[in-house]
Amino acid sequence: MESRVDGVSSSTSTCRADEEEGMQVACFSHVVDDVLLHFQIIRLHKQIYVWIGCNCAKLGHLYAAATTRPSNRVSVTSILGGTSDNSGSGIARRLVLKTGLNIVLACNIPKNSPMLEAAAEKKLIEKLIWILRSLSDAPPTHYMVKIQSFSSFPKNLVKRYDTGEFKAGGYKWKLVLYPSGNQSKNVKDHISLYLAMADTSSLALGWEVHAIFRLFLLDQERDNYLILQGMPNAMGKGRCFHGMNLEHGYDQFVPLKSFNDASRGYLVEDTCVFGAEVFVCQESASGKGECLSMIKEPVSFKHSWKIENLSKLDREFYDSTPFISGDKKWKIRLYPGGKGIGTGTHLSLFVALADPAALPQGTKICAECTLCIIDQIHAKRHSCKATFWFSASNQECGSARFISVGYFGRSNMGFLVKDACLVEAEVSVIGETNSLSQAFCSSHACAKES
Repeated sequence: MESRVDGVSSSTSTCRADEEEGMQVACFSHVVDDVLLHFQIIRLHKQIYVWIGCNCAKLGHLYAAATTRPSNRVSVTSILGGTSDNSGSGIARRLVLKTGLNIVLACNIPKNSPMLEAAAEKKLIEKLIWILRSLSDAPPTHYMVKIQSFSSFPKNLVKRYDTGEFKAGGYKWKLVLYPSGNQSKNVKDHISLYLAMADTSSLALGWEVHAIFRLFLLDQERDNYLILQGMPNAMGKGRCFHGMNLEHGYDQFVPLKSFNDASRGYLVEDTCVFGAEVFVCQESASGKGECLSMIKEPVSFKHSWKIENLSKLDREFYDSTPFISGDKKWKIRLYPGGKGIGTGTHLSLFVALADPAALPQGTKICAECTLCIIDQIHAKRHSCKATFWFSASNQECGSARFISVGYFGRSNMGFLVKDACLVEAEVSVIGETNSLSQAFCSSHACAKES
């Protein structure tokens, strides 16, 4: 079957898997600007064979690529014809980096055809991602996150979500989710999901951690999990996490079209469940989890605070009386002498949790905050706005350089009248994360509760 969109067509001829042999084979074609590209992929346990044909069935140049000791860098060798500057050698090198497997690749794409090479590599990666997927009835061992009101993410412009920490193999980890795709990598129409190291402050200089991990997405209709595994490298050591690369995962974890398709079971009543397993040498599990609830129609609350005798304020900061928004207590915090980079030159203004100690361990609050100082003469406002995840360890959000002292003190601006100013905060809680008990996660309750 063939389809064509905007001058580009593609067709898949065969795709089969031999479970006993541990081998998968896929053959397909793709048309780009009237150039017909043919692909064949043979995936074994620790290596992948790839052929890319351009307008013909010729084998082309043949390359082998793998990570090498002791530097773990990728080396590419020409087996048949070709040199290191041919198209196939670059594709082979990048496939090793993306899959962690040994690659043998044949390619007859003409030299100096960067657009054609990029299109071929993109199509190849899309197919490989699906080949590397699997299904399982068993839930993830180490972590699960249930997200309610998932559609509120784009509505509230939440581009990235970091889960709480969990332990595996003696290290702390977290999941990093981009609900509309990782824009920094120009990902569109997909969910991006990564595993990241959460706390490396105690690790020695030059540390490296090799981990084999699996990322999960629950099919709530069939009660099984779609799994994409971070494959071990050619030496079986797993993906390498280090100080310059704290995360590994998938830019295109699942297409949004498939994710939103009700028949797939991934998003049911606007709720979904992701998970992770991590295996590092002598692995140990913590069995933690969390539930993220996004609020579809958040209610905002405004609080005004008149600050008098401003010239006589001599403490580091002053707090307004507490106010409630989203069932949480908040306060406005003013640093009259400035804070951090604003010390001595600016007034610093923040919204802060009024009682952070009351938050249960692992709880985070996502809130949209607007702060302003009111011009008491012209009824104008000097303001800033931000979306922030509050927690017991991240208690305040605002600006250290909210307004310069000179600008604030001008008599014609109206911000300071009779040694008094009027500030205002508007807080709208749009989401909350709470911990799930180990029993709750392991019994699937977190995945089934509506």
